Amino acid sequence: MFCRTGVLLAPALTVFFSAPTQAQPSLFEEKNKDFPALNHRFREPVRPDYWSSHLEESQSSCGADAVRRSGHTVTAALRLAYSHNQIWNPQENRYDPVRLRSYDSCLAAPTIVVSPGDDLRINFRNDLPAEPETECPKPLNTPACFNRQNLHLHGMHVSPEGHADNVMNTVMPQGGTWNYRYAIPADHPAGTFWYHAHQHGATSIGVASGEEGALIVRGQRRYADRWRNGGVTDIDTVLHDRSGTPIADRVMLFEQIPYGCFADADHKTLLQDSATGVWTCPKGQEGVVENFRSQFISSRTDASGVSRDAWELSQRYTLVNGETQPVMRARVGAVERWRMIAAGVHDTLNVQIVRARSGNGSRRLHLPDYATSSNVGMTCDGETVAQYEIAADGLTRHDISRKSINYLYPGQRSDTLITFRKPGLYCVIDQGGDTLNTVIPYRLRPQGKSPSIIAVVTVENDHEERGGTQDTDARIQRLFREGSEGLPAFVRARLERFDLSDFAYFPAGGTPGSDLSGLSVTHYPTAFFGSLTMPLASGVALPPGQPMPDASINGMIGLVQNGLVSVDGVTALPFSMDPTHSYHVQLGDVDEWRIGTHLMGPVGTAAGQHVFHVHVNPVEIMDIIDESTGDSIFTSDGRCKVKYRLADSDDASSTSYSPEFCDQRHVFRDSLFVKPGFQTVVRTRYDDFEGAAMLHCHILDHEDQGMMTYVTIGKGEMSHAM
Repeated sequence: MFCRTGVLLAPALTVFFSAPTQAQPSLFEEKNKDFPALNHRFREPVRPDYWSSHLEESQSSCGADAVRRSGHTVTAALRLAYSHNQIWNPQENRYDPVRLRSYDSCLAAPTIVVSPGDDLRINFRNDLPAEPETECPKPLNTPACFNRQNLHLHGMHVSPEGHADNVMNTVMPQGGTWNYRYAIPADHPAGTFWYHAHQHGATSIGVASGEEGALIVRGQRRYADRWRNGGVTDIDTVLHDRSGTPIADRVMLFEQIPYGCFADADHKTLLQDSATGVWTCPKGQEGVVENFRSQFISSRTDASGVSRDAWELSQRYTLVNGETQPVMRARVGAVERWRMIAAGVHDTLNVQIVRARSGNGSRRLHLPDYATSSNVGMTCDGETVAQYEIAADGLTRHDISRKSINYLYPGQRSDTLITFRKPGLYCVIDQGGDTLNTVIPYRLRPQGKSPSIIAVVTVENDHEERGGTQDTDARIQRLFREGSEGLPAFVRARLERFDLSDFAYFPAGGTPGSDLSGLSVTHYPTAFFGSLTMPLASGVALPPGQPMPDASINGMIGLVQNGLVSVDGVTALPFSMDPTHSYHVQLGDVDEWRIGTHLMGPVGTAAGQHVFHVHVNPVEIMDIIDESTGDSIFTSDGRCKVKYRLADSDDASSTSYSPEFCDQRHVFRDSLFVKPGFQTVVRTRYDDFEGAAMLHCHILDHEDQGMMTYVTIGKGEMSHAM
C-alpha cells in the first residue's frame, strides 16, 4: 500500500521510555490512622469475572469488526472517508440523511478496549478526496484543509512522538496512510478515554462529523497484587456483586453533529429561516458539515433581541453513540457504571437524570414518541437521580462526588455510579443553565442554556432484587461491601464512606493516596486565554515567518506569559511551529501553572469561557482563586465556600456561583473549565515521555483558530522523589 503522509512539522526527537521502577513491599506498608490495631492480613478471592465486562447496553458497535486483540496487541483499522448515514430528527419526526467524514462509515467510531501494558496499533487510511489548491493550504490558524487529518488519543499517557500520539503529523487525503503505534505503560491508569481527529485547522470539522470513538482502559489490578503493580489497584476490581458478576458498564459517547444544508455545491450559503435564522433542510437533502464560519461561529439576533449561537440555531440534538435520544433499559436497585464522554466541539452538557411523570410539569420536555406507548402528557420534572462520580477524565478520584447535575465541558469524561430506586421512565437531560457556567459566550446566548433530552431510561422492577428501594447511598455502600469481600477491614470501611484513596490515581513514583502537593516546583508558568479581532492591533507582531491568519475570522490567540508577543503588557502566543516559540521543560520538572482568561485590551472582545486541555501528562488542581478577592474558593479543610456553591436568590447570574468548581480541589484531570473571574492553579510533573505535548482550548473551533501551543519536553534528569 502506498504510504502518503504530510511533512512532519517539528524536529524529529528520540522516543524515550523510562523503565518502570520495581516497587518494594516496604514502600507500601499498610499504615492506617483510623484502624491502627487491625490485623491487615487478608485473603482476596480470585474472580476471573473481574477481567470481563457485562454490558447492559453495548457501546458503539458500528465497525466493531475493525478492532481485534491478539495476546497483548490490540489492532484497529480506521478508514476515513465520506459516508452516507441517517440521523433521527425528533422535531421533524423523521430521519435526516447526512453525508459526513467518518471512520468506517460510522456516526460513532468503534469502541477500542485495551489494558495497561498492551500495544495498541491503529492503522489509519485517509480516503477523503483531495481538495482544490485554491482552498488548501491556507495561513496557519485559519480553519481549512478539512480533508487532511490525523489522530489523537485524548487523555492517554503515551509518547507524543513518532508513530505514537503525534498530532504534528498529517495523513494526506486520497489514500494516505499512517500506522500509529502506542506502547501503553504497564502502570497506565484504568479509565475512560477517547480518540478523535486532531489536525490543526480541521479538528472541529472532523470531530463535528463524528470522527471520534471511545477508548476504554480496563482495570485488572487487584488489591492483593499491588506490590507487583507499583501500588496500583483498580476500582474496576470491586465493582461487582457477591458472586463476582461485574455491574453493568455503559459507554456513552456524547456527540454534537451540527449538520446543515446548503443552497450551493460549494457550501457557501447555509439554508436558514429568514426570520429566525433557524437552519432548514428540505426533505431528502443531505446535511453536511463543511462551512466553518456558518456552522461553528455564526450567531443571529431575532426581532425581539434574543441572540442565538450556531448550535442553538441548528436545532440539532446531542447523540449517544451515534443515536438520537436512545431508550436504555435498567433494573430497579441495580448499580451501573456510566462512562460519559463529552465529545462535542463547543457546547456544555449539564447532565441530569430525572423521573418522568404525567401532567403539566414545570419542565416541558416531552418524551420521544417511541419511548413508551403511554407517554401522553408526560414531562421530565420528577425526582432527581444522584450521580456518584468515581473518576474524572478517566482518573479515579480520591473520594466520590455526589452530584445532582454533572457539568461536562468539551473533552471531559465522568465515570459515575447510577442506581434507580423505583420503576418507570427517566429522562437523561442536558439541563438548562446560566451562560456563565457554560462555554457559551454570554453575548451569543444571554438568556442562558435551554434544556433538552439526551436519552430515556426504562427502569423495570426486578422482583429478585432486594433492597431496590433503599436509599441510594445505602445501595452504593452495599455494592462496595459485596465487591470488597476479602479485603482488609480498613479498606472496606473507607469504601463504605466513599473514600476511594486505596484505588485512586496517583503520580508515578508515589504511593497510594499520594499527590503532587509535597513536591518542589521547578517553574511557575501561566496560561491565559484571550481573543483578538483580526487583523492584529497596531504594533503587535506574529512570530517570524508566520503568516497572518484569515482576516475574515475572529482569530483566537492562546496566551502564555513567556515574553513572545505583547498586547497591552500581556504576552500572547498565537500557535506557531517555531520551536523557539514553545515552552521548554525537562523530564523530572514540576510545573505549577496558573490558568485563566483575560481581556486583550481595547481591540479585544470580552473575556470568555474556555476549556484548557493538556496532552500526555494530567494535571492536579491545587486551588481555584477568585480574582475579585485574590482568595481561594475553598475553606482550609477543602470545602467549597457557601457563596460559590449557592446561587444568590436575587441574582441567578451571580458571577460567584460556581458549582462546577466545588468538587475539583486535588482532582487530577486533563481538561479544565476556565471562566472569567477565576484562576485555576494546577501542578504537573513531566515523568517519562520526551517530545511536544500540546496545550490548547478544547472548544475546538477556538483551537483551529490558534488557541494552542505546546510544551517541548527534553530528556533532563529523572527524579521520582515524592
